[in-house]
Amino acid sequence: MKKLIALIILFIFTAIFQMAKADILPLSSKSIKYYGIGVLNMPQSYTVYQYPYWDSKIIKEVNYENLKKSAIVNSIDMRKVSYVAYVPSNNVALLTVDLNPGNDWYCVYLNQETGETGWVYNADKNAFMTYRNLFYKYGKKYGIRFFNDLSPEEKVLYSKEDTSSKVIANLSYPTYVTFTVIRGNWLLASVNDMTKFAKVGWYNWRNEDGTLNMFPNFKEQP
Repeated sequence: MKKLIALIILFIFTAIFQMAKADILPLSSKSIKYYGIGVLNMPQSYTVYQYPYWDSKIIKEVNYENLKKSAIVNSIDMRKVSYVAYVPSNNVALLTVDLNPGNDWYCVYLNQETGETGWVYNADKNAFMTYRNLFYKYGKKYGIRFFNDLSPEEKVLYSKEDTSSKVIANLSYPTYVTFTVIRGNWLLASVNDMTKFAKVGWYNWRNEDGTLNMFPNFKEQP
């Protein structure tokens, strides 16, 4: 009996640990409420300030290790967490950026539900990425995926960068997406859709209001 109880406790702690270290990814269009102007990849530890100068009030100290040990995250609902994408195995910890004055200070969203913001300092010139650059950096290498709550009208490949152009394919269950080029809010995509033959056409990856219909992967897919 004691062995059974011990095994149950071990199973529970293992499950909690697995949840705690789980990757955070935006899975639906509702996962990201505040897109801002792009994303900022942060180092393992950083400080959030009230204003963009060193003697400003400190809002909070952040450390990846504390997050991995204590946070149990539901990756389906991203609004209550800081990171829009968090994949520690690939050194990815992305915050959405509201303002970038160009002096290595960034106003970032700390909470996707409330819209709370704070200022962080990051001197790494490669840390900030527009969404276009984010797609090129990670989407080219690992592919991209559709959000899981898109309507049928939002899962269409066109012959040109225009919704009035010829429809190449109405996608049912797109499983893997690669692309060759981005032009404005459109990308030339190759999509596997439950068949062995990829479908190629133009896809509207970003809407006019700046919201996204898909998001890059950040590591090799199984």
